[in-house]
Amino acid sequence: MLNTLGTFITKNRWWVIGVWILLAAIIVTFSPKLSSITSSNQTGFLPGKYESVQAQNIGNKAFPQSNDDVEILVITRQDSGKLTTADHASIQALASNLQGSHLPKVVAVQTASQLVSKNGTTQMIQIIVNGQATGGASDTTFTKAVRSKVKQLIAGGNLQTGLTGSIAESADSTNTGNNAQKIVMIATILLVIILPGIIFRSPVAAFAPVIAISLVYTVAQSLIALAGHIFNFKISDQLSILFTVVLFGIGTDYILFLLFRYRERLRSGVRGQEAVAFALSRAGEAILSAALVVAAAFAALGFSDFGIFKYLAPGLVICVLTMLLAVLTLIPAVVAIIGPRIFWPSKGWQKAPTGTRIKRIGHLVSRRPGTTVICGVVVLLALASGYPKLSLSFDFSSSQPQTTESAKAFSVVSKEFSAGATSPTEIFITSPTQLTQAQVDIAAQKIDQVPGVKAGDPSQLSANHKTALIQALLPGNPTADSTLAFMKSTFRPDAHAAAPTGTNVYVGGETAAFTDIQSAVNRDLAVILPAAAVIIFVILALLLRSVLAPLYLLIAVALGFTATLGATVYLFQSIQGNAGLIFFMPIMVYIFVVAIGTDYNILTMTRLREEVRSGLKPHEAADMTIEHSSSTVASAGIILAGTFGSLALAGISFLSQLGFAVAFGIVLSAFCIAPLLVPSVAAILGYKVWWPGHRPAVDKNRQ
Repeated sequence: MLNTLGTFITKNRWWVIGVWILLAAIIVTFSPKLSSITSSNQTGFLPGKYESVQAQNIGNKAFPQSNDDVEILVITRQDSGKLTTADHASIQALASNLQGSHLPKVVAVQTASQLVSKNGTTQMIQIIVNGQATGGASDTTFTKAVRSKVKQLIAGGNLQTGLTGSIAESADSTNTGNNAQKIVMIATILLVIILPGIIFRSPVAAFAPVIAISLVYTVAQSLIALAGHIFNFKISDQLSILFTVVLFGIGTDYILFLLFRYRERLRSGVRGQEAVAFALSRAGEAILSAALVVAAAFAALGFSDFGIFKYLAPGLVICVLTMLLAVLTLIPAVVAIIGPRIFWPSKGWQKAPTGTRIKRIGHLVSRRPGTTVICGVVVLLALASGYPKLSLSFDFSSSQPQTTESAKAFSVVSKEFSAGATSPTEIFITSPTQLTQAQVDIAAQKIDQVPGVKAGDPSQLSANHKTALIQALLPGNPTADSTLAFMKSTFRPDAHAAAPTGTNVYVGGETAAFTDIQSAVNRDLAVILPAAAVIIFVILALLLRSVLAPLYLLIAVALGFTATLGATVYLFQSIQGNAGLIFFMPIMVYIFVVAIGTDYNILTMTRLREEVRSGLKPHEAADMTIEHSSSTVASAGIILAGTFGSLALAGISFLSQLGFAVAFGIVLSAFCIAPLLVPSVAAILGYKVWWPGHRPAVDKNRQ
């Protein structure tokens, strides 16, 4: 099939490129923008079965005003001194002027003596907003309007302000994400231009693939946005940056698979379109299989409860399949047109190098495969020793840049008042019969007696008196790990126990939502990881027509996975002193490192089978596989690790963690597992590696 496809593509190369350009123009023109389906609201990705979501739904019906958000304007003196009587009067005037400014979505603006810190240096103005943070453009519009108006009203005075709250944090997060997207995009493009140029010593080999990938990137983004609108899902604006990395990263990898095989064919003396068709027929099998494994692993995210993972799956699958289609059609057409000039001005494509270091490594591994396996496993186990120390953090806000206005203002609120003041916890009591105010007050008193908890505004009863709302301020940052633990082990049980007989209690708010996110993620870890492993095993078994080979490949990548997380724990927890890794790290590392690492294993195993089919013995096949495929794997690994490593430039803590972890895992796969461990084990097992099948039949037509 790939032979036929290669011949067709090379003969109709101009038509193939024309069809791609036409389809791209149509898709981009009639599709929405990706930004239209992104959201920064993490709690909005929870399904309805969780208590915090049920509480929110109850509140929306019984207390429409409970859906209002409270943004906090923090006011201090520029000299950091105590606020004077005149300052308090100015702040009251500021609140009144904001109230009369008719800003979008603002319901009320209020301040009071209770909103002055104990040391008298800080005062808060509460801005009641109609609706919660959406993670969209409306958050940015509101935040800009308020900040601009406040700046205008306090100009020339001695006061300084800072706006914080879920909407302001959402707007700042979106702005940070957009800036990060630009930085990572630039860094990624530079990497995929510079590194292939160095590898092939050719500017043509550097720029031609990038131009093609850029076209595919535009198409894929439009398709993701279109799918989001059709199937009504949103994606995290912070994680949408992964689409850029995946498209350019794996796209460059697969192009390298093709170009290395094309150069190898040229070195054998074959020229013209036949060389491109042959390269596609040989590299295409590895590319097709690798892409299907990666797409399947990404699709396993669809089994998630947590929407961030669940709705990331279709976007990543679209990225991989679109890039696969391009590498099997568009890229060969481009290469067929350019021909050997794609390596210009280098002459290295004309003859194979002799006496290379890779050849010596191949000889060494084939002679001492057991020693190679032992050394590799010892290194991986040493790194994996950090894995048992892994701690997951759900404190999403602290992983954001602390230089934004909302972060600085939140720090002031946490210090002078209570971190919980920006996000009160809501307790809803529902009853089939009418509740009395006395019952609700007693429940509120019990909640107020929970250690560290302070009941907020007076309790409310709904219009039909069948639902009550009690607000409470919890100790600590609403999303800090300690606060989530307090919510789960202490506050929720005590709140449920405080309910009058015959009633039900639902605890909602940001802390409750993140506690539910914690439960959802733990559930997803238990489902996604084994699901992805089973899917990958099945695809490998079908590809290699073997049970033993996929089994040891999965064991190898599992070692790589634990070694990667162990190294990340040592760096970010032990050395940098972070409380833990961001909560979605294990799933992301598993999906990317295991799936993409398997790409390199597939390339190695398909080459091993090809060498055995040529008549070589297992040790000889391992030697030749290392000689012919290790450069491809290493080069692809450097580029892909570099693209993920560029996430560290985003200035966002959790993206730095993710970038390092995936880059490190890919380096392990590309320089240890795929080029050394996989062929070494194959050499030790011999023909048994293809069990329960027989040794691959000799390919008499191999050219």
